[in-house]
Amino acid sequence: MKAAIVNKETGKPEIVDVPIPEIQEGEILFKPMACGVCGSDVIDWNINGPGSFGHEPAGIVVKVGKNVKNVKEGDRIFVHHRVPNPDCRFFRRGHGTVCPEYPQYGFIPSAYAEFTRVTERHVRLDLIHLPDHISFEVGALIEPMATMWRLMSRAGLQGGDTVLVIGAGALGLSAIQVAQRLGATMVINSDYNDWKLEYSKALGVDFTINRGKHTLDEIKEIIRESNEGRLADVVVVIPPRIKALEEGIELTEKGGVVSQFGPTGPGEVLTIDPNYFFFREITYAASYSSTPNETKMVADFIFKGKLKVKHLITHHYTLDQIMEALALKKKAEDSLKIMVHPHPDEYFGSNPKDYGPYSFGD
Repeated sequence: MKAAIVNKETGKPEIVDVPIPEIQEGEILFKPMACGVCGSDVIDWNINGPGSFGHEPAGIVVKVGKNVKNVKEGDRIFVHHRVPNPDCRFFRRGHGTVCPEYPQYGFIPSAYAEFTRVTERHVRLDLIHLPDHISFEVGALIEPMATMWRLMSRAGLQGGDTVLVIGAGALGLSAIQVAQRLGATMVINSDYNDWKLEYSKALGVDFTINRGKHTLDEIKEIIRESNEGRLADVVVVIPPRIKALEEGIELTEKGGVVSQFGPTGPGEVLTIDPNYFFFREITYAASYSSTPNETKMVADFIFKGKLKVKHLITHHYTLDQIMEALALKKKAEDSLKIMVHPHPDEYFGSNPKDYGPYSFGD
């Protein structure tokens, strides 16, 4: 079978031919039908790290191992790539993503594959059945949307808050919807890309700001003029850049929260004046990935049509086209969520116009 993996010697992605995995007790053989491309898949220093390569799939159960009771052959499912130990003290305290067992990757060899082996704990603890009305590509979006649900929860968003989301990619637009669902009175989105900001407007954001067309002081005034003289109560920083974090801090109101999602590069340092945080009582809250708590919560909202996720998908590629998909993701200009399909003929049929790449609205 074909699989896209990261070559351990070169550190670069490649497509290889490998045997179909043999499953063990408690495991399943899984057939990914759609797998989202994550930003961590194209961060060179992180490509073999905590994000793991190919980790946003939905698909079909092909075979179940002995004693697997919660799923059967032919079931349509989403599976999360990392799962904390439910008995872990960190998980009990709401920090499951730092559980020592969390980094154990659940897909072997990868979810960018015709078939993949899903390990026992992932099958048992974070597997979600997809209703018939939910497509595989929509099911695959449970993972990124769940990360934004946890991000907003970690930020302590309260009803009536004003939220600024820095970044208008697929994650930023997901964060906007979560903020709206959790009761934010005003949601603002900033980015350098007008094309992405147009998507933001379509999702009902209150207003957008093109960062490249305004100074930081001008942005402060724009927010204050629309927000009773105040800055944002919660600022969510999606881009993995120090500059974005520095600006996010300055755009946070007294008593507010600035929340980091994107990981900055190794060795990069954010320099802060502690008194700036102290006298303003600003909280810094980082959030990495998600746990079964968030995936189940988000899945329920998606299944009931209360989160608009299909609109986030802009491009589709086959597994053979994965290098093009990764290049488009790294470019990060005219795409949002990109889907890779290991079985395109089965998924889309015989019409080549039905699968990628194509853009939303074509």
